[in-house]
Amino acid sequence: MNFLCPFHLDKNSSFSLKNNKYYCYGCKLKGKLKFENIKMNKFEFYFNKEILLKAKIFLIKKKNFWLNYLYIRNIDFKTLFHYNLGCIDIHLKTKNNIYFVKNKLIFPIIDEFGLLCGIGLKTNNFKSKYINIYKKNFDNKNVIYGINECFDRYYTIVVEGYFDLLTLYKNNIYNATSILGCNINYKKILKLLLKYNNIYFCFDGDLAGYISVLKIKKIKQKYNIKNLNCINLPLGDDPDSYINKYGVENFLKFIDI
Repeated sequence: MNFLCPFHLDKNSSFSLKNNKYYCYGCKLKGKLKFENIKMNKFEFYFNKEILLKAKIFLIKKKNFWLNYLYIRNIDFKTLFHYNLGCIDIHLKTKNNIYFVKNKLIFPIIDEFGLLCGIGLKTNNFKSKYINIYKKNFDNKNVIYGINECFDRYYTIVVEGYFDLLTLYKNNIYNATSILGCNINYKKILKLLLKYNNIYFCFDGDLAGYISVLKIKKIKQKYNIKNLNCINLPLGDDPDSYINKYGVENFLKFIDI
């Protein structure tokens, strides 16, 4: 199987993966994927960049469940490589045996300084769809996913979820970020305002989204923030579903950009 190489800017699908061995005909990097059952008492293993790189490679293996899932969700290779998505067929345990990374989709969370500060895990358990794990002493209340990749200072579109952001990027909207939920506060808004001239919050069409919009409007009025905009999508929609149904141009019109 040949893919675009994850180790350098590749346009020719130079990356070959066969029998757990990989080789790039472009940058000449080669190696073997080796995964073992590992048990650790701390989260440091989660933040090993070598492991996350292996996870990125493992994701593109043939017959991988999550690769098929991403295909069904209309997420292309360009997008999954850009955000370094991955998965690992190993079983990690914490001290309390609570968190498991085996067979989960991994989203590395990078801060505005380009430092790895946590990971998001997507499960196939509907009772707990996502698990976010952060480094010790990191202020996870103010995390903004994708802020390291959003370079347009003029504005940013702020969404709730991982897939909302991935879908925007896939549709060539590169100036989007995600707050990973609908929990919003003044510090998080200030963090965005310090980096972007205009903020466009786009929340899901559900009760939690409506409450968040009301909260932002109160903050906007209290501090007289003119370049802060917020809107809810129609009932039952999120940016991912709305764009897949109506297209990205209609999405941009709806949020008035």
